[in-house]
Formats: sequence, structure tokens, C-alpha cells
Amino acid sequence: MKETLENVMLMGLGALAMTNEKAQELKEELLKKGTEAYENGKALNEELKHNISEKIKDNVTVVVEKPEITKEDLAQKIESLSDEDKKEILNLLKKTKKDAKAKNE
Repeated sequence: MKETLENVMLMGLGALAMTNEKAQELKEELLKKGTEAYENGKALNEELKHNISEKIKDNVTVVVEKPEITKEDLAQKIESLSDEDKKEILNLLKKTKKDAKAKNE
């Protein structure tokens, strides 16, 4: 009986040690996966920013190269853009305005 009780206690102690080891492994794996996902997300975000900038440059180039485009044509083109593209254009216009103001001062 004493041996059985001792075995049960040792098994409990072993279970605690094993649980701690597995928890450490799980923590390290989750941390690694989270870091990988974060880095991939950063790369995708940068690519998306680049693609949006290129789209905007293309659209602005069309406007600059074709002066026969009316304000109505431009408004219609802007309406067809996604919300993200519209926000990016607005941010670029604000930056351009600030840059021009700073240059004049």
C-alpha cells in the first residue's frame, strides 16, 4: 500500500513537471507563430501601401497628362475609387498643401 501511495505521489509530481514543460513549449510555439504572423502582416501592409501609391500615381498621371479632363470627369473618376484610395488621395492632398505652405513661408 505504501508503495502504491508513493507511486501515485510520484505520478502527480511527474504530471506537474510534464505540464510545466508542455506549457513552456506551447508558449514558445505561440510566441513564434505570433511573431511570424506579425512580420507577414507588416510585409503585406507595406506592399498594400506601395500598390495604393502606384494606383494613385497612375490616376494622377492620367489627370496631369490629359488637361482636357473636366472637373466632372475627375469627380466621376474619384467616385469610382475605393474608400482606401480616396483616403490616400486626401492625405496626399493635405501633405501637398502643407508642403506648399511651408515652402512659401
